[in-house]
Amino acid sequence: MICMRAYHALVDDLLTWEEFEAKVGAVCTKENDEDAETEAARSVAESLGRLHVKIADLKKGPTLCSFFCKVIEKGDIIRFERDSETVAHSYIDPDDDLFVTESPDAEPPGLLRRVLVGDDTGEAVLVFRDMKVHGTQDIRVGDVLEVAARFRGLSNVIAVDLQEADKGRDVCLRKSGMKTLKPLSLRVKILSLEERDLPCADNAPRRRFTDAYVWVIDGHVSPSAKGAGYEAWKEAVTGNVNCFARIRVFGDAVSATLKEAGEGAVIELDGITQRPSRFAYYRAGDESAVSVCMPDDTVSSRDFVPAEVPFERLADLPGDSGEISVSVRVEDAGHIGSYLRLPRKQRRLRGFGDAGYGSDAANEESGAAGGAADEGIYRPENIFRIRRCIVSDASDGSGLYARLVLWGRQAEIPLSNGDTVRVYNCSIRNADMADTRGDFKDTAGDAGFEIHAGSNSCVKILHGDGGYGDEYGEISGVIMEFPEGLCIIESGSGDRYTVVAQDKAQVALLSQSAGCGEVRILGRIAGHVICAGSVNPVLRGVSDVIKRLENLENKFGFDGDIPS
Repeated sequence: MICMRAYHALVDDLLTWEEFEAKVGAVCTKENDEDAETEAARSVAESLGRLHVKIADLKKGPTLCSFFCKVIEKGDIIRFERDSETVAHSYIDPDDDLFVTESPDAEPPGLLRRVLVGDDTGEAVLVFRDMKVHGTQDIRVGDVLEVAARFRGLSNVIAVDLQEADKGRDVCLRKSGMKTLKPLSLRVKILSLEERDLPCADNAPRRRFTDAYVWVIDGHVSPSAKGAGYEAWKEAVTGNVNCFARIRVFGDAVSATLKEAGEGAVIELDGITQRPSRFAYYRAGDESAVSVCMPDDTVSSRDFVPAEVPFERLADLPGDSGEISVSVRVEDAGHIGSYLRLPRKQRRLRGFGDAGYGSDAANEESGAAGGAADEGIYRPENIFRIRRCIVSDASDGSGLYARLVLWGRQAEIPLSNGDTVRVYNCSIRNADMADTRGDFKDTAGDAGFEIHAGSNSCVKILHGDGGYGDEYGEISGVIMEFPEGLCIIESGSGDRYTVVAQDKAQVALLSQSAGCGEVRILGRIAGHVICAGSVNPVLRGVSDVIKRLENLENKFGFDGDIPS
């Protein structure tokens, strides 16, 4: 990076070019001196914390990023053929699923090489394409590099410029970090399965995948060591054991096997690849294979015993800790709150920090502009959800209460008072007592901390023994829409039950019944949740309606008779 423009590219999401020039001018002590000007630009980028960031702090925003790293592994050169009949040439990239080149006239074959690098905070994959692949021949495992790159994601860091770091500079790697780009085998216990859609460009078909949240039992195993006996197999384990991970499954056959096995099953996946992430994250495709492990399966003459996720009691939880799991009972489900969380560039353009979004000054500025600045800011990706609940320990009656804070998609999970909730991989933070004191009925039972569950957590609602139980019942009432989903308000008692539908047709029927009179739901009931088996409207005669009105009259103390 040898010019002001390059240094501005590190901070262009924070400062405009004019603002950057002004800051450089204030720092530079020599006029018309290009070297001094460049050094001043470097100083400004460094003062804003962007000159050399840690890998864990890399994020989308500025045009370029800068960091030091150590080479962990250099992948093989991948050759591919381009489609010469199309304007934009596309190919399947093991890192990006689909990559579109910017040079339609490039000569085939195309070249691709990935280099795994890391520091003490995480790992990333440097991606080299075409002619830049030839410049990777001198890179060796263990080299410490200074990199300037375009950040597209931890699995896709486009190297723009790199050089060997100064002598004496060392970079430490995470002991539990990602070690290889090669396919691995993994033995896990399924905690959660969810069907999701992959975001695609406009007019492109959405791609379905299965998101599996798992508990790793036997770690990462090299496929070549699987038949070498137990001791050799054990030594081939290179990753963490007894940790949480997420597996994104695109292969139809693998997805079907996972669904058939179901949550709670122990499986072994072969041919999956790890992807750099702040959380253990893998990808499985059509080239992967899966087998379900039965209780009598063995690993080279040793009995296989599925590891269980340990749960902590609220009374034993330390403050400011992470990567633990709890089983709690919901005392107050709270409600879902929403707020705008705009990208950094939009915040700067709208005057964040000076006027502040939502302030009187910002609103006046927006009104003067005819509201044009607000166009598009209420897109779904800018709306963030949060729910704050009050929970107690499900394993004992200690009377200890804490606040459970659910973020993002976790906040939209249907939740009702009395539910038992398992939160995997949550973090514990000290609570602001002034903010939480009013939430607790018994201040003596305030644990003084909050349990936070975000994108790297897994939240499961348990009913009875983990399913909906065998208790069938009937609830009559009115269907209403609440933040946690569709609920039925039981006639007479006024109790609220979350309604779980079994298929899309039933979801549509329940939605049509919302606020449109009384219905009767027959299904399995556990706590304050009913898994609907059938939904039918309640038809009442005139005498029945009059009787119910008289009950209301007595309940609320109305005067006068109801005409018959």
